[in-house]
Amino acid sequence: MRKKQEPSRPVTVREPSAGDEQGLRAMFRGLSRETIYKRFHMPYARVPESLAVHLARHTNGRSLVAVAAGGIVGHAMYAPESRGEAEVALVVEDGWQSRGIGKLLLTDLALRASDQGVEVFTAVALGGNRRVLGLVEAVFDGARYTIRDGSYDIRMPLKGLRSPAEPEGESRPAA
Repeated sequence: MRKKQEPSRPVTVREPSAGDEQGLRAMFRGLSRETIYKRFHMPYARVPESLAVHLARHTNGRSLVAVAAGGIVGHAMYAPESRGEAEVALVVEDGWQSRGIGKLLLTDLALRASDQGVEVFTAVALGGNRRVLGLVEAVFDGARYTIRDGSYDIRMPLKGLRSPAEPEGESRPAA
């Protein structure tokens, strides 16, 4: 297993603004087929322009971008599903993966969602995407997953959110 690297350059996580549409579209255009498949579960050669535009305009307080080296290198969002639950999805540009950016995005998004009454994040990950399980386990205590139809159904209780500086494998004190 590769050791996670910290970003070598400063990374800012923030809500996207209307001026970020071009940057988000550029990030989506630069994703590899493998990353696109893992994020969207579809064998796209490129993220369809209409989908990239939709995600770029999803600026209702339920999405975040990671900005580094003058460009957008990550995107995360959640969509309410049922009372207290929301589906979460994120993607980090290929050249910026394994540097802790997914952890930053997921942690910040969980904090914001919790403030909005979300208690549980859900996600579906392809069976071959074991890296996402490592990310979930690094961010949440008590996360659970089941395998169904070759995919992982993941449930992440937001009350199990680890503090950003907390090492993996240690318990978080009860609030």
